Amino acid sequence: MTSARSSRGVSAAMPVNSWYAVAPAASVSPGPVPVRAVGRPVVLFRRSDGTLAALEDRCAHRAFPLSAGRLDGDLITCGLCGFSYDAAGTCVRVPTQPRVPFGATVPAFAARESDGLIWIWLGEPGRAGLHRIPDLPWLTGRGWATVGGDEHVDAGFLLLHENFADVTQVPFVAPDLAPAVLGTQPPPLLVTVSETTVALRREYPPAPLPSWQAEMLGRPAGEPLAHVQEGFFLSPAVWVDYWDVRSPVGEWFRLRFTHLITPVTPASSTVLWRVSRDFAVTDAAATGRLAAMFSQYYGRVLAAMRAAQQVLDTDGPGAEVNVSADVAALKVREIVHEMLAI
Repeated sequence: MTSARSSRGVSAAMPVNSWYAVAPAASVSPGPVPVRAVGRPVVLFRRSDGTLAALEDRCAHRAFPLSAGRLDGDLITCGLCGFSYDAAGTCVRVPTQPRVPFGATVPAFAARESDGLIWIWLGEPGRAGLHRIPDLPWLTGRGWATVGGDEHVDAGFLLLHENFADVTQVPFVAPDLAPAVLGTQPPPLLVTVSETTVALRREYPPAPLPSWQAEMLGRPAGEPLAHVQEGFFLSPAVWVDYWDVRSPVGEWFRLRFTHLITPVTPASSTVLWRVSRDFAVTDAAATGRLAAMFSQYYGRVLAAMRAAQQVLDTDGPGAEVNVSADVAALKVREIVHEMLAI
């Protein structure tokens, strides 16, 4: 099924009222770490008890990044003028005078650590508690092994979400990686939509695994196995894909593809990608192989998104043709536009 042409809906705006995963938790130690999200500079650091703090990465005195300074116990000190700030963003010490000037503060943001990631909230402070950080237990849970990478990409966050929502593009971007079932006519797509989320599901008939997965599972080459693919838009920050394979005796082998997308500017984003598996979890060679394979894959995907963003930046929005495989992506687009309208 194809739809009539419609104008491209990739938004130039960025939803601010969302928790965004901006860094691996292990990267925030021991010194200050700079990140950018939703057009704002942020410095992350840990206090002496290990709890997180997130401040605007700009000294109140002059335009100098606090991340270029140092930590003094629970305080972060500007490397240019020596102003020291606590985790609430209040300046508590000025080296040139005994009294702290009135108004010497920087904005502070809510920060949380969950599933091995640092999440920050840059929206309206009172709404942070109304929004849940998505649960991603496979990233750090027992019985799972995960590989991943962190990339800056010159492409808008909605462009990325719409790409991840359409798994039928995988055989064209990486034909060596995609299961054989994706090269056939895909089965019916079931899409479920709530006010803020989208879920999709396809159940594929038995078909051979790609060679790399058959080897890791110890399955015979060419053995037909049933596949179930699910995808979830959990928030403007997260798209997750499930790819599950069932053996003839009913045993499941599961893959989880986690895409953590943080808008930096209207036309650039940070992507933290993770690939998790619950098979061959102690096989170091398998982990190394997957890390190399998916690093190459995501390199191709993000290069394609850069090219698409360049077309938009150069020529502007244009007409587009949609097909039935685009249903989930179009629903994501609608939800994001509603969020931006609030």
